[in-house]
Order: sequence, then structure tokens, then C-alpha cells
Amino acid sequence: MTETVLTAFIAFVSTNIDDIFILMTLFTQVPHSLERRSIVAGQYMGIIALILLSIAGALIGIVVPLPYIGLLGLFPIYLGVAKIVSHVKNKADDDEGNALTIKKRKGGLLSNMIGQEAFGIAAITIANGGDNIGIYVPLFAKASLPELGITTLIFLALVYVWLAIAAYATSHPVVTDRLKKYNHILFPAVLIGLGVYIIIDSGTYRFVTQL
Repeated sequence: MTETVLTAFIAFVSTNIDDIFILMTLFTQVPHSLERRSIVAGQYMGIIALILLSIAGALIGIVVPLPYIGLLGLFPIYLGVAKIVSHVKNKADDDEGNALTIKKRKGGLLSNMIGQEAFGIAAITIANGGDNIGIYVPLFAKASLPELGITTLIFLALVYVWLAIAAYATSHPVVTDRLKKYNHILFPAVLIGLGVYIIIDSGTYRFVTQL
């Protein structure tokens, strides 16, 4: 139970750190061009879509031996290394954020209830979720049904935490500056650590050494 909760926490944090900054940008547009309910609904819709896609991928992957699935642990390691390389190459560049704007259009009952911009925000979350799927699939593939349920609940709870952090940070510039300052260290470290965990926990490292 504790291991499942900890793994779910690490998996979510490692794949959604960059989402905080996107959410911050969105919250800065409240109430001018966006509504809070649209941001909340859109983020939840996007994360749920990524979870469902990952579950589908995990179900397909069940027929594959676990050590092979564990090879997907190389993906977050690659992402972490790529983040480090990217930071080294671009450390002299100024980090300038462009405001995200979503054009309002007439919508149906659902879009009027949650805010028509929610679908655009969900699309942004999904488009930014390639690393989510790459990490969630091997985690879900080796999880039991109760573990999958716990992991999903942890993810959904952390979405709320992410939204709260982003909303808070937009009203406290000092917090935003500190997150940006250390993100280039924290994000790659967590990704690489999670990748190593997946490889070890799935027994992939033993499988490779026996080849």
C-alpha cells in the first residue's frame, strides 16, 4: 500500500512538473479570457484521458513479459538526460513565457457548464502528455486492480494539488521564481530516478545481464 502510494506520487510529480508552469500561465488570465472552472475541468479531462490511454496500453502489454515492459523505464531516463542536455545548451537564454489564449466559441450544454475553453485546455494537457503515457504504461501493466485504483485516485487528488499550487503561485511571484530556478535540477533527477526504479522493480536489469 505504502509503496503503491509513493510510486504513484513520484510518477505523477515527475510527469507533471512542467504542467504547473502551463497552469500558472492560464491562471494569470483569470478572469480576463479564462474562467477558473474551465482550467480545473480541462486539466482533469486531460489527465483522465492520459490515464485511460495508459490503461489501454497496459492491457495490451500484459501479454508481454514484465522484464520487456520494464525496458520502458529507459524512456523517463532518456527524458531526464534530455532535459539536462537541453538546459546546458540553453542556460544562457532568457526563459520567456508566452500567454496561452484560447478563443471562445459558442458551445453546447456541456461546454456551457464547464466552460467552453476547458476542451482546449484538455487538448493542451494531452499534447503535453507523451511522457505521462511512457511512464504510466509500465506502472499500470504490473499493477493489480486495487493498486491501479489507488494510483488513479492519487493522480486525481494530485491534479487538485497542482491546480492549487498554480493558483497560489500566480499571486506570489517569489514562489514562481524559486520553482523556475530549481526545476532544471528537480525535474531531470526525478525522471531518472523513476526510470531506474522501473528497471529494477520489473527485473529488467537481471534479464539484460543474463543475455
